[in-house]
Amino acid sequence: MARVAVDLIGEGLPPEDLLDELATALDLDPRLTLTVVAPTASVESALAASGVLSGGRCQLVNAARGVAAGPEALSEVRARRDSGVRVAARLVRDGQADAMVSVAPLEAVLAAARFTLGLVPGATRTAAAVILGSVSSPVVLCDAGGSVDVTADELAQFALSGTRYATACHGVVRPRVGLLSARPALQDQLRRSAGDLLSSLGLHFVGPVTADRLRTGAGVDVVVTDGFTGDVVLAALGRRAASTWVGSDPASPPAVGSELQGGMIVLGVDGTAVQVGRPCAAGPGRAGDLSAAVGAAAGAVRAGLAGSVRDAMATLVERRRELAGLSR
Repeated sequence: MARVAVDLIGEGLPPEDLLDELATALDLDPRLTLTVVAPTASVESALAASGVLSGGRCQLVNAARGVAAGPEALSEVRARRDSGVRVAARLVRDGQADAMVSVAPLEAVLAAARFTLGLVPGATRTAAAVILGSVSSPVVLCDAGGSVDVTADELAQFALSGTRYATACHGVVRPRVGLLSARPALQDQLRRSAGDLLSSLGLHFVGPVTADRLRTGAGVDVVVTDGFTGDVVLAALGRRAASTWVGSDPASPPAVGSELQGGMIVLGVDGTAVQVGRPCAAGPGRAGDLSAAVGAAAGAVRAGLAGSVRDAMATLVERRRELAGLSR
């Protein structure tokens, strides 16, 4: 079984649509159980009427409030113990759930995961990873909105955790890692330093790649960047996908879609946390986002992703010791 705590308090689809998606998630995965974190008085009757609460695979835990988007999310997460995202994270920390999924803003999910679950040994920064590209050529973008100023060491952390994600959850045996960059003539010192470090970690590092590779997946499986750049690129790709979807064949999904994306997964924390992702940060959620995110969380648990990332960080710790002249 996979036990997933689902926080429904935040921006997103109307409550009735979210509740319908819980039933879909349970129907799609007979080995899934859910703990729904929401104002109990507001959702209990609707969940009971839909049959979701029957059969013992779904239970309710009360939470009173959400966390607003913006730069104050970290302080709000720390202060609001009764917020949905904090309650869901505590369920994971205390062993009552294996993973959390939240419709709260990404910055709130990142803050709650780091504050409550903690970082894996060797990690200094969390990263949000999202799947882009096509069904046949998925690409992990990491970081997609969790960081601003990063170091070469932190880009290496993103690469190591992103490759473990690609392998554990998407079956890529030896992921090809690229460093998101402008054209080769515009390489900055950070990316030159990060490239040298990535080349020394035993990864299949293919060097700098440009943003167009995120849509096509040509020759790369994991693309690493800082969260500021990743968020800008993700929003641009989301708008492009939305515009090309209008008037196109309904049977052909856009390049960036929630069905493929499965939300944004937080890497670097000692547990599994997924934010219900949106192809364009400014746009509304779409039908299928929540059930896809729940499926991604359950898959990550069964694949042992958190433990795999923990092991990957040990590789970087040893490399740090070598660079500092401390290896035996």
